[in-house]
Amino acid sequence: MSPSPELYPNLHHIPDLDQATEDDLRQIIRTYPIIDNHAHNILTEDNAYGSADHPFETVTSEAQGHALTDHVHTSLAHTRAMKQLGELYQCPGTLQDVNACRYEWIRRDYDSLVKRCLEGTHSLLIDDGLPAQLVHPYKWHGAYVPSVYRIVRIEAVAAELLEQLAIASGFLKVGLDADWNISQTESFIVRFNTVFRNQIRTLANDPDVRGFKSVVCYRSGLDVQLDSRTNLRPHQSLTGSNLLTAFHDFIQNAVRNHNYRIQRKEVNDFLVVSVCDVLDKLVDTDGESLPFQFHTGLGDNDIDLIKANPAYMQPLIEAFPHVDFVILHSSYPYTREAGYLASCYSNAWLDIGEVFPMLSRDGQESMLRQALELTPASKLLWSTDGHFYPETYWLANKQFRLVLEKVLLDYVAQEDLTIPQAVHAAVDIMFWNSSGLYRLDEERKYPELMRALGQHSAGSMKTIVNGSSKPGSYISAASTAVDGPSSSTGRPGVQNLSTTSSHSDGSNAGQSSGNSSILVEDDSLPSRDDNMAKLKAFLEANPEVKYIWMQMLDYTGTMRLRMTPIDAFKKQLSTGKLSYTTTAITRIMQDDHPATGMVATGQFLMLPDLSALTINRGLSSPSACVPVWWMEDTLAVPAKHHWDRCPRWALQKQANNLKRVFGIDVLLGFEVEVVFTRPVLDKNGRDIIDFEPLSEVHSWCNMTFQDLDLLPMAEEIVDALGDIGCPVDQFHTENATGQWEFPLPCYTPVRAVDMLYKARDVIRNVAKSHGLKATVYPRPYSTTAGSAQHAHFSINGPNVVQRYANSFLAGVLKHMPATTAFSLAIEESYARVAAGVWSGGEWVTWGHQNKETPIRGIAPGHWELKSIDGIGNAYLSMAALLATGLDGVANQLPLEHKDCAEDPCKLDEEGRARLGITTQLPHSLEQSLSALDKSKYLREALGEALVEDYLAVKRSELQKLQAMDEQTRRVWLMSRY
Repeated sequence: MSPSPELYPNLHHIPDLDQATEDDLRQIIRTYPIIDNHAHNILTEDNAYGSADHPFETVTSEAQGHALTDHVHTSLAHTRAMKQLGELYQCPGTLQDVNACRYEWIRRDYDSLVKRCLEGTHSLLIDDGLPAQLVHPYKWHGAYVPSVYRIVRIEAVAAELLEQLAIASGFLKVGLDADWNISQTESFIVRFNTVFRNQIRTLANDPDVRGFKSVVCYRSGLDVQLDSRTNLRPHQSLTGSNLLTAFHDFIQNAVRNHNYRIQRKEVNDFLVVSVCDVLDKLVDTDGESLPFQFHTGLGDNDIDLIKANPAYMQPLIEAFPHVDFVILHSSYPYTREAGYLASCYSNAWLDIGEVFPMLSRDGQESMLRQALELTPASKLLWSTDGHFYPETYWLANKQFRLVLEKVLLDYVAQEDLTIPQAVHAAVDIMFWNSSGLYRLDEERKYPELMRALGQHSAGSMKTIVNGSSKPGSYISAASTAVDGPSSSTGRPGVQNLSTTSSHSDGSNAGQSSGNSSILVEDDSLPSRDDNMAKLKAFLEANPEVKYIWMQMLDYTGTMRLRMTPIDAFKKQLSTGKLSYTTTAITRIMQDDHPATGMVATGQFLMLPDLSALTINRGLSSPSACVPVWWMEDTLAVPAKHHWDRCPRWALQKQANNLKRVFGIDVLLGFEVEVVFTRPVLDKNGRDIIDFEPLSEVHSWCNMTFQDLDLLPMAEEIVDALGDIGCPVDQFHTENATGQWEFPLPCYTPVRAVDMLYKARDVIRNVAKSHGLKATVYPRPYSTTAGSAQHAHFSINGPNVVQRYANSFLAGVLKHMPATTAFSLAIEESYARVAAGVWSGGEWVTWGHQNKETPIRGIAPGHWELKSIDGIGNAYLSMAALLATGLDGVANQLPLEHKDCAEDPCKLDEEGRARLGITTQLPHSLEQSLSALDKSKYLREALGEALVEDYLAVKRSELQKLQAMDEQTRRVWLMSRY
């Protein structure tokens, strides 16, 4: 359904939230639409009258048989619900009268009954695991509400795949004895594990799917064991494991009885852990994942009530800190336990559904108060658990609004909440928490919902319990924005893209080229508990690790390391007392000599980013590496303020701004080109005096006789990259002597650059073990082609490409002469700024699949930056790239460069002018540094201090290198890159 200003004509509007009254609070609760984050399919008309298998009494009870039919009519929940349904049907409030009236309504106009019961519902997230022959498919519900999404039940997916694979594997036919041996089962479970995980990944990429659900609570309980996380590691045998024994017994019975319902604890636990592992890895590859819902608490007599307690989930929640766990059904009667988890773990959320209409009014109020005892309102989600009968939706929503109104008004009367705070809590629970968690993008599509709360400018709803309720406080750093009036920056829809941030005292810190800094507080940083949980999970999977290498990439592209024994590293994380290093790192050269202006005072803290913790591969060392955030050396514990000179933060900040203001998600991917060379040592056997080529018989995508000698090493590199979670889809020989290319997967920006340097470490390590040097030096041999580090970048998100692709590219092209100071970071890099060598050419322009332009168009919203090599700091070059794209989007720059289909160097001046090609790329490092020096925009976007430090380092480095002869300079650089 398309957005319409008349979609909610009865929606109450509050002109000024700070002046809201109790009546405003009541009316908002009564009229604001809801997002139902957990529901089920509605019965088809033929099945809607009721049946012995699904009697209508189940709308108010989970009981079955005589416990339902003989006693439910005496429960408070039932009698209250019948009276309310009497209002709906305009009949006496008894079960008999209601049944008679609903029979007539269904017979006369079932469609209008469904429509009436779903009034006020904005979005349905439907677990469609109910029997398909009884209910409508989930998309059918889209005729009654603006949007419908799917929640996938993992046990249903697994059962279907198991049956398909059992037949495909040639297991015995149904009815015969299942007597294959356990080694066959081992092969089967390994295959199933791969197929199941691939299916989950495929479903996660389906735009209709917004989450997954498990009913492990029904099948074997919430005490999920994590053993299978290590059982199914690559190349590890399952022989003798409990999982294999249980799976062997289960699959034999399943084939024998033609019943693939999974109700064997080891197998059920394995499914849950597998899905968690897939969702966890999606965060690394895609930057985000999908929530994972769990039935807990209230259910029928199939469950083990004791093991329905969500407290059993604590180890699972800790083991997968990147996975958002949604604890369903209020966990009744374990609401307090669920609230504890939701309050203590950033990745745990409490759904307060199903008790409406299953409990009495007092029970419902008690549940909501228990949930709010400890749980932040920003962690509560509403759902009806509506299923089968449309009346379940109507009753749940009616009763919930009544109880929410009563409880919040009580808190206002007791002065625990102000009215604006109560309004925030209400709309967050009803709508905005689910919109954010499931990434529904409703604030952009339905701005009327924010205008109803007095917000008329760009932004999205966010709980600010202790903050101002003025519209400006609603901006969420993780949300998209709607088009709004121009701000003081003159950029439509942009409220603040300045690099200056406020200190805790409210003042603005100034910038300078010295060591004064801007305090940038980052509330998204994980807690100490989260970090400890990540480290614990990592060490359980990699018990051999004894040392952690903390990585810092300086402004010359040199990786600096601090190596820490694991016990000391644990202590740092648990206490929040971090290691520190000198701020001189931003003005230090490769050989540790100072650049102009370096001072000896000042330090910053090294905050490990545990999301990027990776085992070291290709060398004999029981160690792992982790990149760090550079944090201000303040008294705050834990550290919350990024140092404005941190390269990773420079990149993350640009990605945040694109996402926060325009809803643009960016993905990056790199092509790593290296040349394998053989070091030549002097007579003392220690110092390198040259790097000789491995062979002369070498060509692009060819496996020559001499290249066959390198093949085992190349395959070893690819295997090692796979081990660190960086799968390589293809690899090949490149044009230069001894040159190979290893394209990496795409990731979110910081994650992509993290993985780039880990991949280069692996390549370096494996080459070293073979006595070779892998170099990214731009052109090791003048007679052959050079090496690049081409960067693929794409913008993504709802309607993002259509709205912003041209202006994003226009911004990149506008600032390209200045950004080459980062992407082509040494004088030797400019040997590739030439025509006819497929390295991006000499002119600022772009062309679809044109390798003679610095930007090659791949697909709408997807480009390749060709004018980049492996020497510089890729965090900084990508930060500059995104910053310039952001400038284009924010200022709606027109794309004046037309698609160039040929080599611009072969066009005359008039031909280039017709395509909008007017500017040449810099042909020297000094030219690009000068362009950066003069760029007011990049100085503001990246930070004055960062740019000044970078310019000082590069000019000092240039002076040092120019003093060397050509051969000395070449060896000096190849030894380091």
